[in-house]
Amino acid sequence: MQSHARDIRDALLFSAPFLLVYLAFLVAPIFYGIFLSLHEWNILSGKSFVGVKNFADALRDQMFRSSFLHTCQFVLLSTPSIVVAGFCMALIVVSKSRLNKAAEALFFSPYVFSITVVGTLWGWLFQKNYGLINQVLNSFGSPGVGWLTDPVIAMGSIVVATLWWTAGFNMVLFVAGIRQIPDDIYEAAHLDGATNLQVLTRITLPLLRDTTVLVVILQIVASFKVFGQVYVMTGGGPYGTTRVLVQYVYEAAFTYFKMGYASAMSLYLFLIILAVSVLQYVAYRNRRR
Repeated sequence: MQSHARDIRDALLFSAPFLLVYLAFLVAPIFYGIFLSLHEWNILSGKSFVGVKNFADALRDQMFRSSFLHTCQFVLLSTPSIVVAGFCMALIVVSKSRLNKAAEALFFSPYVFSITVVGTLWGWLFQKNYGLINQVLNSFGSPGVGWLTDPVIAMGSIVVATLWWTAGFNMVLFVAGIRQIPDDIYEAAHLDGATNLQVLTRITLPLLRDTTVLVVILQIVASFKVFGQVYVMTGGGPYGTTRVLVQYVYEAAFTYFKMGYASAMSLYLFLIILAVSVLQYVAYRNRRR
């Protein structure tokens, strides 16, 4: 009994530094954000309690609704493409090709860049008059495309940049999942005459189900929090068609100094992400039963 109590004490002592940092920089800001969401505060004046007024104002705010819809558009475009791209990269990396190590480094290397570098790089590539992509199109006699200035395709351009930047992270998760599948299963399948497509659809994909669920949930969360690449590449334009919810929260807080209102919108975003993640996890658990 004393040994068990000593183990608990030692575990708490060793984890105390992490717990203190976690409480100070993650848990405490959440509760402070809830507190701010119930107040009006512009930094310069004192806080004024307004109850749920900020939450009600957000629901009536056309800009909030449009920013949320743009965020959902980004999630629907980016999540499937980035997950599939990461899986395809993983298949190349785990193949028996001599170039698989080079491919792994090539696929993952964009992920180490900062969002400022990625946004600036792709902003230059997509530049309408002097961008590299349009210069290539012009060399073939095709007119340049307003990749970031056309409201129809601007969001898709941001998705392409995001895919190039983040698909390597999903690749790492898929590679780890594939390498946990015993080689004996693949050898038995090939001895039975299974084709590569049959091995993929009947062995690899079913056994990767847990990993896929993890990757999809992480990608949905990351896509809902999109901000940096949008802010650097388009600033929310053209005509506000790429303004996402985090950008609107940022503008409300640090441009218009509506700290309480920004906190309320942040909590809406938190609840949306939580609900989507929980529903997806519950649906997955029910399907396994």
